[in-house]
Amino acid sequence: MSAAQGNTLRAALVAVVCVLAALAAGLQVFASSGLGAAGHVALALCVVAATLWISEALPLFVTSLLVLLGCLTWLAPSLRGAGRAIDDAAFLAPFFSDTILLFFGGFALSAALQRVHLDEALARAILERAGTSPRRVVFALLGTTAFLSMWLSNTATAAMMMALAVPIARTLPPENRWRIALLLAVPLGANLGGLGTPIGSPPNAIAMEALARIDARPSFLAWMALGIPGVLVMCTLAGGLLVRFYRDGEPELRLPPAPAAATHRTARARLTLLVASATALLWLTGDLHGWSAGTVGLACAISLFGSGLLAPTELRALPWEVLLLMGGGLCLGRAVELSGLASWALAQTPIATLGPTGAVVLFGGAAALLSALMSNTAAANLVLAVVLGLEELPREPILVAVAFACSLSMPLPVSTPPNAMAFASGEVSARDLVKIGTATTVLGLLLFFTTAPLWWRLIGPLFRAAS
Repeated sequence: MSAAQGNTLRAALVAVVCVLAALAAGLQVFASSGLGAAGHVALALCVVAATLWISEALPLFVTSLLVLLGCLTWLAPSLRGAGRAIDDAAFLAPFFSDTILLFFGGFALSAALQRVHLDEALARAILERAGTSPRRVVFALLGTTAFLSMWLSNTATAAMMMALAVPIARTLPPENRWRIALLLAVPLGANLGGLGTPIGSPPNAIAMEALARIDARPSFLAWMALGIPGVLVMCTLAGGLLVRFYRDGEPELRLPPAPAAATHRTARARLTLLVASATALLWLTGDLHGWSAGTVGLACAISLFGSGLLAPTELRALPWEVLLLMGGGLCLGRAVELSGLASWALAQTPIATLGPTGAVVLFGGAAALLSALMSNTAAANLVLAVVLGLEELPREPILVAVAFACSLSMPLPVSTPPNAMAFASGEVSARDLVKIGTATTVLGLLLFFTTAPLWWRLIGPLFRAAS
Protein backbone atom coordinates (compact mmCIF):
# COMPACT_ATOMS: atom_id res chain seq x y z
CA MET A 1 0.00 0.00 0.00
CA SER A 2 1.37 3.42 -0.98
CA ALA A 3 1.64 6.32 1.44
CA ALA A 4 -1.18 8.14 -0.36
CA GLN A 5 -3.45 5.10 -0.09
CA GLY A 6 -2.58 4.75 3.58
CA ASN A 7 -3.46 8.39 4.23
CA THR A 8 -6.73 8.00 2.36
CA LEU A 9 -7.64 4.90 4.36
CA ARG A 10 -6.75 6.63 7.62
CA ALA A 11 -8.86 9.66 6.71
CA ALA A 12 -11.78 7.38 5.84
CA LEU A 13 -11.55 5.53 9.16
CA VAL A 14 -11.36 8.80 11.07
CA ALA A 15 -14.41 10.11 9.22
CA VAL A 16 -16.37 6.93 9.99
CA VAL A 17 -15.52 7.11 13.70
CA CYS A 18 -16.49 10.78 13.90
CA VAL A 19 -19.80 10.22 12.09
CA LEU A 20 -20.66 7.23 14.30
CA ALA A 21 -19.86 9.26 17.42
CA ALA A 22 -22.12 12.09 16.30
CA LEU A 23 -24.87 9.62 15.34
CA ALA A 24 -24.64 7.87 18.71
CA ALA A 25 -24.96 11.23 20.46
CA GLY A 26 -28.00 12.13 18.40
CA LEU A 27 -29.70 8.80 19.12
CA GLN A 28 -28.66 8.91 22.81
CA VAL A 29 -27.72 5.25 22.79
CA PHE A 30 -26.82 5.24 26.50
CA ALA A 31 -29.98 6.99 27.71
CA SER A 32 -31.25 3.80 29.35
CA SER A 33 -28.22 3.72 31.65
CA GLY A 34 -28.74 7.28 32.83
CA LEU A 35 -26.58 9.36 30.48
CA GLY A 36 -28.33 12.58 29.52
CA ALA A 37 -28.32 14.42 26.21
CA ALA A 38 -25.44 16.69 27.25
CA GLY A 39 -23.45 13.66 28.38
CA HIS A 40 -23.90 12.06 24.97
CA VAL A 41 -22.62 15.23 23.30
CA ALA A 42 -19.57 15.32 25.58
CA LEU A 43 -18.91 11.63 24.89
CA ALA A 44 -19.05 12.27 21.14
CA LEU A 45 -16.61 15.17 21.53
CA CYS A 46 -14.24 12.93 23.51
CA VAL A 47 -14.34 10.18 20.88
CA VAL A 48 -13.79 12.63 18.03
CA ALA A 49 -10.94 14.40 19.87
CA ALA A 50 -9.22 11.13 20.82
CA THR A 51 -9.53 9.81 17.26
CA LEU A 52 -8.09 12.96 15.73
CA TRP A 53 -5.32 13.28 18.33
CA ILE A 54 -4.23 9.66 17.85
CA SER A 55 -4.49 9.65 14.05
CA GLU A 56 -3.16 13.21 13.62
CA ALA A 57 -5.52 13.53 10.69
CA LEU A 58 -5.64 17.20 11.65
CA PRO A 59 -2.92 19.23 13.36
CA LEU A 60 -3.24 18.69 17.11
CA PHE A 61 -4.09 22.32 17.86
CA VAL A 62 -6.82 22.32 15.20
CA THR A 63 -8.47 19.42 17.02
CA SER A 64 -8.37 21.51 20.21
CA LEU A 65 -10.09 24.39 18.44
CA LEU A 66 -12.64 21.90 17.07
CA VAL A 67 -13.35 20.81 20.66
CA LEU A 68 -13.98 24.45 21.60
CA LEU A 69 -16.29 24.90 18.63
CA GLY A 70 -18.22 21.77 19.58
CA CYS A 71 -18.59 22.97 23.16
CA LEU A 72 -19.88 26.38 22.09
CA THR A 73 -22.25 25.27 19.33
CA TRP A 74 -23.39 21.82 20.50
CA LEU A 75 -22.74 21.16 24.19
CA ALA A 76 -23.61 24.57 25.63
CA PRO A 77 -27.07 24.66 23.92
CA SER A 78 -27.67 21.08 25.10
CA LEU A 79 -26.87 22.05 28.69
CA ARG A 80 -29.12 25.11 28.48
CA GLY A 81 -31.88 22.93 27.06
CA ALA A 82 -31.61 20.81 30.19
CA GLY A 83 -32.12 23.88 32.37
CA ARG A 84 -28.45 24.53 33.20
CA ALA A 85 -27.33 28.18 33.33
CA ILE A 86 -24.11 27.72 31.38
CA ASP A 87 -22.21 30.68 29.95
CA ASP A 88 -19.86 30.31 26.98
CA ALA A 89 -17.10 31.67 29.20
CA ALA A 90 -16.99 28.29 30.95
CA PHE A 91 -15.45 26.83 27.78
CA LEU A 92 -13.47 29.89 26.69
CA ALA A 93 -11.74 30.44 30.04
CA PRO A 94 -9.45 27.36 29.84
CA PHE A 95 -7.65 28.93 26.86
CA PHE A 96 -6.45 31.79 29.09
CA SER A 97 -6.26 30.02 32.42
CA ASP A 98 -3.47 30.16 34.99
CA THR A 99 -1.97 27.05 33.40
CA ILE A 100 -1.76 28.72 29.99
CA LEU A 101 -0.18 31.84 31.51
CA LEU A 102 2.36 29.67 33.33
CA PHE A 103 3.47 28.02 30.10
CA PHE A 104 3.35 31.29 28.16
CA GLY A 105 5.82 32.77 30.64
CA GLY A 106 7.92 29.61 30.53
CA PHE A 107 8.11 29.67 26.74
CA ALA A 108 9.07 33.35 26.75
CA LEU A 109 11.80 32.70 29.33
CA SER A 110 13.10 29.77 27.29
CA ALA A 111 13.27 31.94 24.16
CA ALA A 112 15.15 34.69 26.03
CA LEU A 113 17.72 32.26 27.46
CA GLN A 114 18.29 30.71 24.04
CA ARG A 115 18.67 34.12 22.39
CA VAL A 116 21.77 34.90 24.48
CA HIS A 117 22.94 31.25 24.60
CA LEU A 118 22.85 31.07 28.39
CA ASP A 119 21.44 27.55 28.18
CA GLU A 120 24.31 26.40 25.96
CA ALA A 121 26.88 28.10 28.21
CA LEU A 122 25.52 26.23 31.24
CA ALA A 123 25.51 22.93 29.36
CA ARG A 124 29.11 23.41 28.23
CA ALA A 125 30.25 24.38 31.72
CA ILE A 126 28.86 21.13 33.11
CA LEU A 127 30.16 18.92 30.30
CA GLU A 128 33.66 20.42 30.50
CA ARG A 129 33.85 19.18 34.08
CA ALA A 130 32.77 15.65 33.16
CA GLY A 131 36.20 14.72 31.84
CA THR A 132 36.86 12.31 28.97
CA SER A 133 35.33 9.10 30.35
CA PRO A 134 32.32 7.95 28.27
CA ARG A 135 30.53 6.79 31.41
CA ARG A 136 30.87 10.21 33.07
CA VAL A 137 29.91 12.08 29.91
CA VAL A 138 26.79 9.91 29.50
CA PHE A 139 25.66 10.81 33.02
CA ALA A 140 26.64 14.46 32.46
CA LEU A 141 24.57 14.65 29.26
CA LEU A 142 21.65 12.93 30.96
CA GLY A 143 21.73 15.13 34.05
CA THR A 144 22.33 18.40 32.21
CA THR A 145 19.50 17.73 29.77
CA ALA A 146 17.17 16.76 32.62
CA PHE A 147 17.99 19.93 34.57
CA LEU A 148 17.45 22.22 31.57
CA SER A 149 14.25 20.37 30.67
CA MET A 150 12.78 21.26 34.06
CA TRP A 151 12.80 24.92 33.05
CA LEU A 152 12.83 24.99 29.25
CA SER A 153 10.80 23.27 26.56
CA ASN A 154 11.98 19.66 26.36
CA THR A 155 11.94 19.97 22.58
CA ALA A 156 14.21 23.04 22.61
CA THR A 157 16.44 21.44 25.25
CA ALA A 158 16.78 18.24 23.24
CA ALA A 159 17.61 20.19 20.07
CA MET A 160 20.37 22.14 21.82
CA MET A 161 21.83 19.13 23.63
CA MET A 162 21.76 16.98 20.49
CA ALA A 163 23.84 19.70 18.82
CA LEU A 164 26.42 19.15 21.57
CA ALA A 165 26.10 15.36 21.84
CA VAL A 166 26.46 14.49 18.14
CA PRO A 167 29.97 16.03 17.73
CA ILE A 168 31.08 14.37 20.98
CA ALA A 169 29.80 10.99 19.81
CA ARG A 170 31.48 11.38 16.43
CA THR A 171 34.91 11.58 18.06
CA LEU A 172 34.49 7.82 18.59
CA PRO A 173 34.79 5.16 15.86
CA PRO A 174 31.47 4.44 14.10
CA GLU A 175 31.33 0.90 15.48
CA ASN A 176 31.81 1.94 19.13
CA ARG A 177 28.57 1.44 21.06
CA TRP A 178 29.25 4.35 23.41
CA ARG A 179 28.10 6.57 20.52
CA ILE A 180 24.57 5.23 20.90
CA ALA A 181 24.60 5.73 24.68
CA LEU A 182 25.73 9.35 24.34
CA LEU A 183 22.94 10.21 21.92
CA LEU A 184 20.23 8.31 23.81
CA ALA A 185 21.15 10.19 27.00
CA VAL A 186 19.64 13.35 25.50
CA PRO A 187 16.04 12.19 24.87
CA LEU A 188 16.00 10.26 28.14
CA GLY A 189 17.13 13.34 30.07
CA ALA A 190 14.66 15.61 28.27
CA ASN A 191 11.75 13.25 28.97
CA LEU A 192 12.64 12.55 32.61
CA GLY A 193 13.47 16.15 33.49
CA GLY A 194 9.86 17.09 32.83
CA LEU A 195 8.88 15.41 36.10
CA GLY A 196 10.68 18.00 38.18
CA THR A 197 8.67 21.24 37.93
CA PRO A 198 5.15 22.36 36.98
CA ILE A 199 6.56 23.90 33.77
CA GLY A 200 8.67 20.82 32.99
CA SER A 201 5.94 19.31 30.81
CA PRO A 202 2.37 20.20 29.80
CA PRO A 203 0.86 17.22 31.71
CA ASN A 204 2.28 18.67 34.95
CA ALA A 205 0.63 22.03 34.36
CA ILE A 206 -2.65 20.39 33.35
CA ALA A 207 -2.57 18.34 36.55
CA MET A 208 -1.93 21.54 38.55
CA GLU A 209 -5.03 23.07 36.95
CA ALA A 210 -7.05 19.95 37.78
CA LEU A 211 -5.80 20.03 41.38
CA ALA A 212 -6.92 23.65 41.66
CA ARG A 213 -10.39 22.62 40.49
CA ILE A 214 -10.74 20.38 43.56
CA ASP A 215 -9.32 23.10 45.86
CA ALA A 216 -5.92 21.46 46.21
CA ARG A 217 -3.43 24.14 45.22
CA PRO A 218 0.13 22.88 45.56
CA SER A 219 2.84 25.49 45.28
CA PHE A 220 5.60 25.40 42.69
CA LEU A 221 7.97 24.26 45.44
CA ALA A 222 5.60 21.50 46.58
CA TRP A 223 5.60 20.01 43.09
CA MET A 224 9.39 20.13 43.02
CA ALA A 225 9.52 18.34 46.39
CA LEU A 226 7.56 15.52 44.78
CA GLY A 227 9.19 15.55 41.36
CA ILE A 228 12.90 16.21 41.92
CA PRO A 229 13.57 12.94 43.79
CA GLY A 230 11.89 11.10 40.93
CA VAL A 231 14.11 12.87 38.41
CA LEU A 232 17.26 12.01 40.37
CA VAL A 233 16.34 8.34 40.80
CA MET A 234 15.16 7.85 37.23
CA CYS A 235 18.18 9.60 35.70
CA THR A 236 20.46 7.38 37.77
CA LEU A 237 18.62 4.25 36.65
CA ALA A 238 18.43 5.38 33.01
CA GLY A 239 22.16 6.15 33.01
CA GLY A 240 22.82 2.72 34.48
CA LEU A 241 20.77 1.11 31.72
CA LEU A 242 22.70 3.02 29.05
CA VAL A 243 26.04 1.95 30.51
CA ARG A 244 24.87 -1.65 30.82
CA PHE A 245 23.47 -1.85 27.29
CA TYR A 246 26.20 0.08 25.45
CA ARG A 247 29.47 -0.24 27.39
CA ASP A 248 32.30 -0.65 24.86
CA GLY A 249 35.79 -0.13 26.26
CA GLU A 250 37.10 3.12 27.75
CA PRO A 251 37.94 5.48 24.88
CA GLU A 252 38.61 9.19 25.48
CA LEU A 253 36.02 11.77 24.48
CA ARG A 254 36.49 15.40 23.47
CA LEU A 255 34.06 18.31 23.68
CA PRO A 256 33.90 20.27 20.39
CA PRO A 257 35.20 23.87 20.57
CA ALA A 258 32.75 26.59 21.55
CA PRO A 259 31.64 29.19 18.99
CA ALA A 260 33.79 32.33 18.92
CA ALA A 261 30.95 34.72 19.84
CA ALA A 262 30.39 34.75 23.61
CA THR A 263 26.91 36.29 23.68
CA HIS A 264 26.24 34.83 27.13
CA ARG A 265 28.66 37.41 28.63
CA THR A 266 26.94 40.55 27.36
CA ALA A 267 24.85 43.06 29.32
CA ARG A 268 21.73 41.64 27.64
CA ALA A 269 22.64 38.18 28.91
CA ARG A 270 23.17 39.47 32.45
CA LEU A 271 19.78 41.20 32.41
CA THR A 272 18.15 38.05 31.05
CA LEU A 273 19.76 36.04 33.83
CA LEU A 274 18.41 38.55 36.36
CA VAL A 275 14.85 38.18 35.03
CA ALA A 276 15.19 34.39 34.97
CA SER A 277 16.48 34.31 38.54
CA ALA A 278 13.72 36.61 39.79
CA THR A 279 11.10 34.49 38.03
CA ALA A 280 12.44 31.26 39.51
CA LEU A 281 12.54 32.86 42.98
CA LEU A 282 8.93 34.03 42.67
CA TRP A 283 7.83 30.58 41.50
CA LEU A 284 9.55 28.97 44.48
CA THR A 285 8.14 31.40 47.07
CA GLY A 286 4.50 31.48 45.99
CA ASP A 287 3.28 30.68 49.51
CA LEU A 288 4.95 33.87 50.77
CA HIS A 289 3.74 36.46 48.25
CA GLY A 290 0.48 34.80 47.16
CA TRP A 291 0.97 35.10 43.40
CA SER A 292 -0.08 32.08 41.39
CA ALA A 293 2.45 30.40 39.11
CA GLY A 294 0.57 31.76 36.09
CA THR A 295 0.71 35.32 37.44
CA VAL A 296 4.47 35.00 37.86
CA GLY A 297 4.73 33.66 34.30
CA LEU A 298 2.76 36.64 33.01
CA ALA A 299 5.02 39.06 34.90
CA CYS A 300 8.05 37.31 33.41
CA ALA A 301 6.70 37.67 29.86
CA ILE A 302 5.90 41.36 30.43
CA SER A 303 9.43 41.95 31.74
CA LEU A 304 11.08 40.21 28.79
CA PHE A 305 9.05 41.88 26.05
CA GLY A 306 8.70 45.23 27.83
CA SER A 307 12.45 45.56 28.39
CA GLY A 308 13.32 44.61 24.82
CA LEU A 309 15.07 41.38 25.83
CA LEU A 310 12.63 39.75 23.43
CA ALA A 311 11.48 41.51 20.28
CA PRO A 312 7.81 41.65 19.24
CA THR A 313 8.66 39.44 16.26
CA GLU A 314 9.78 36.72 18.70
CA LEU A 315 6.27 36.63 20.15
CA ARG A 316 5.11 35.05 16.92
CA ALA A 317 7.81 32.38 17.19
CA LEU A 318 6.54 31.06 20.54
CA PRO A 319 4.89 27.60 20.29
CA TRP A 320 1.29 28.82 20.31
CA GLU A 321 0.13 25.47 18.96
CA VAL A 322 1.13 23.87 22.28
CA LEU A 323 -0.84 26.47 24.24
CA LEU A 324 -3.88 25.87 22.02
CA LEU A 325 -3.50 22.12 22.45
CA MET A 326 -3.43 22.52 26.23
CA GLY A 327 -6.38 24.91 26.16
CA GLY A 328 -8.44 22.46 24.11
CA GLY A 329 -7.69 19.67 26.54
CA LEU A 330 -8.69 21.80 29.52
CA CYS A 331 -11.86 22.78 27.65
CA LEU A 332 -12.64 19.10 27.03
CA GLY A 333 -12.17 18.46 30.74
CA ARG A 334 -14.75 21.13 31.52
CA ALA A 335 -17.12 19.52 29.04
CA VAL A 336 -16.76 16.09 30.65
CA GLU A 337 -17.32 17.58 34.10
CA LEU A 338 -20.24 19.91 33.34
CA SER A 339 -22.11 17.37 31.21
CA GLY A 340 -22.09 14.69 33.89
CA LEU A 341 -20.18 12.30 31.61
CA ALA A 342 -17.42 11.67 34.15
CA SER A 343 -19.85 10.78 36.92
CA TRP A 344 -21.82 8.51 34.59
CA ALA A 345 -18.72 6.71 33.28
CA LEU A 346 -17.41 6.06 36.77
CA ALA A 347 -20.82 4.80 37.89
CA GLN A 348 -20.65 2.12 35.19
CA THR A 349 -17.37 0.69 36.51
CA PRO A 350 -16.36 -0.52 40.00
CA ILE A 351 -13.52 2.02 40.31
CA ALA A 352 -14.23 2.72 43.96
CA THR A 353 -13.67 -0.94 44.85
CA LEU A 354 -10.07 -0.73 43.61
CA GLY A 355 -8.98 1.60 46.38
CA PRO A 356 -6.59 4.54 45.95
CA THR A 357 -3.57 2.41 45.00
CA GLY A 358 -5.52 0.41 42.43
CA ALA A 359 -6.90 3.59 40.91
CA VAL A 360 -3.39 5.08 40.68
CA VAL A 361 -2.19 1.99 38.82
CA LEU A 362 -5.25 1.86 36.55
CA PHE A 363 -5.30 5.50 35.49
CA GLY A 364 -1.51 5.84 35.48
CA GLY A 365 -1.21 2.78 33.26
CA ALA A 366 -3.91 4.07 30.92
CA ALA A 367 -2.15 7.44 30.69
CA ALA A 368 1.20 5.78 29.92
CA LEU A 369 -0.36 3.61 27.21
CA LEU A 370 -2.09 6.55 25.56
CA SER A 371 1.06 8.70 25.79
CA ALA A 372 3.02 6.06 23.92
CA LEU A 373 0.64 6.42 20.99
CA MET A 374 -0.32 10.10 21.03
CA SER A 375 0.77 13.48 22.39
CA ASN A 376 1.33 13.24 26.14
CA THR A 377 -0.54 16.53 26.48
CA ALA A 378 -3.58 15.08 24.73
CA ALA A 379 -3.35 11.87 26.77
CA ALA A 380 -3.19 13.82 30.02
CA ASN A 381 -6.18 15.92 28.97
CA LEU A 382 -8.32 12.85 28.31
CA VAL A 383 -7.41 10.85 31.42
CA LEU A 384 -7.41 13.77 33.87
CA ALA A 385 -10.90 14.76 32.72
CA VAL A 386 -12.18 11.36 33.84
CA VAL A 387 -10.23 11.37 37.12
CA LEU A 388 -11.87 14.66 38.12
CA GLY A 389 -15.18 12.78 38.30
CA LEU A 390 -13.81 10.40 40.96
CA GLU A 391 -15.51 11.65 44.10
CA GLU A 392 -15.38 8.39 46.09
CA LEU A 393 -11.56 8.29 46.16
CA PRO A 394 -8.83 10.84 46.98
CA ARG A 395 -8.14 12.43 43.62
CA GLU A 396 -4.91 14.28 44.37
CA PRO A 397 -2.52 11.29 44.12
CA ILE A 398 -4.32 9.96 41.04
CA LEU A 399 -4.03 13.30 39.22
CA VAL A 400 -0.31 13.48 40.00
CA ALA A 401 0.16 9.84 38.96
CA VAL A 402 -1.41 10.52 35.56
CA ALA A 403 0.93 13.48 34.94
CA PHE A 404 4.00 11.46 35.95
CA ALA A 405 2.94 8.44 33.90
CA CYS A 406 2.61 10.63 30.80
CA SER A 407 6.18 11.90 31.23
CA LEU A 408 7.53 8.41 31.94
CA SER A 409 6.03 6.96 28.76
CA MET A 410 8.68 6.97 26.01
CA PRO A 411 8.82 3.52 24.37
CA LEU A 412 8.66 4.52 20.70
CA PRO A 413 10.50 6.94 18.38
CA VAL A 414 7.23 8.84 17.96
CA SER A 415 6.32 8.90 21.65
CA THR A 416 8.00 12.27 22.35
CA PRO A 417 9.69 15.02 20.29
CA PRO A 418 13.10 14.33 21.93
CA ASN A 419 12.83 10.66 20.88
CA ALA A 420 12.02 11.73 17.34
CA MET A 421 15.04 14.08 17.29
CA ALA A 422 17.41 11.32 18.38
CA PHE A 423 16.03 9.04 15.68
CA ALA A 424 16.26 11.82 13.08
CA SER A 425 19.97 12.26 13.82
CA GLY A 426 20.62 9.09 11.81
CA GLU A 427 22.96 7.81 14.54
CA VAL A 428 20.33 5.91 16.53
CA SER A 429 18.14 3.09 15.22
CA ALA A 430 14.47 2.63 16.05
CA ARG A 431 15.40 -0.67 17.71
CA ASP A 432 17.75 1.12 20.13
CA LEU A 433 15.11 3.70 20.98
CA VAL A 434 12.46 1.04 21.56
CA LYS A 435 14.83 -1.01 23.75
CA ILE A 436 15.97 1.77 26.05
CA GLY A 437 12.63 3.61 25.93
CA THR A 438 10.60 0.54 26.86
CA ALA A 439 13.03 -0.46 29.61
CA THR A 440 12.96 3.04 31.10
CA THR A 441 9.17 3.28 30.84
CA VAL A 442 8.53 -0.09 32.48
CA LEU A 443 11.14 0.46 35.18
CA GLY A 444 9.87 3.96 35.90
CA LEU A 445 6.23 2.91 36.16
CA LEU A 446 7.04 -0.08 38.39
CA LEU A 447 9.16 2.08 40.65
CA PHE A 448 6.55 4.82 40.77
CA PHE A 449 3.63 2.51 41.49
CA THR A 450 5.50 0.65 44.25
CA THR A 451 6.95 3.69 46.03
CA ALA A 452 4.19 6.24 45.41
CA PRO A 453 2.06 5.32 48.47
CA LEU A 454 4.97 5.83 50.88
CA TRP A 455 6.23 8.97 49.17
CA TRP A 456 2.73 10.45 49.00
CA ARG A 457 2.32 10.04 52.76
CA LEU A 458 5.36 12.29 53.17
CA ILE A 459 4.72 14.87 50.44
CA GLY A 460 0.95 14.61 49.95
CA PRO A 461 0.05 17.08 52.73
CA LEU A 462 1.77 19.84 50.71
CA PHE A 463 -0.79 19.22 47.96
CA ARG A 464 -3.68 19.62 50.38
CA ALA A 465 -2.36 22.54 52.40
CA ALA A 466 -4.52 25.08 50.62
CA SER A 467 -7.66 22.98 50.43
